Amino acid sequence: MEHSTVSHPIMLRLLTGTPDPSPLPADFEYSIHDPLSVTVAFGTNSDAPVRWVFARDLLSEGLDGQAGIGDVTVSPVGSPNGIPAIEIRLSSPDGDAFLRAPADAIEEFLAETWRLVPPGTESQHLDIDLTLDALLDGA
Repeated sequence: MEHSTVSHPIMLRLLTGTPDPSPLPADFEYSIHDPLSVTVAFGTNSDAPVRWVFARDLLSEGLDGQAGIGDVTVSPVGSPNGIPAIEIRLSSPDGDAFLRAPADAIEEFLAETWRLVPPGTESQHLDIDLTLDALLDGA
């Protein structure tokens, strides 16, 4: 049976300006039905997790350098214990959140997504008619 989704739990750290960042469980999700995007559900142990959707390429590019210029930016950072990490900044009208994720866990998640849909082949999985219908229904 061929899988069409990837779900990868990753323990993030919410950077609050205190010496000890708060742990924040998150599920990183990917589906071949939306091959350009990843969805991250933050606070998965709560009754109402918060979901953000952003480009898979943004997450990938953020492993090696600053990526993103809008509501989501990703960049590699050093961590106090010397383990490679990335920082994800989420901006909304309600404020900003700064999150730290272990780079190896993000790389592992991305590798699973690339096995499903290799980079550069995303367009083969796009359903343009379905996408247009969804856009036009909201108009």
